[in-house]
Amino acid sequence: MVVTFLINGKEQRIDPVGTIYSAVTSMGLMPETFVFLIDGTPVPMDTPLTDGITVKSIKVASGG
Repeated sequence: MVVTFLINGKEQRIDPVGTIYSAVTSMGLMPETFVFLIDGTPVPMDTPLTDGITVKSIKVASGG
């Protein structure tokens, strides 16, 4: 059982436990700085992880 995260151009595989938010914070990242997609569709950070999915991240840039 595995979930694949594509973050900053790198692939990370983890057990499908919890949500996108909990997984990303456990990796030491700030989930608020990304938009997450599953099958090309944006999904909320509270999306439960399920076996076999791939979660792609897009870094959000902001500034003034």
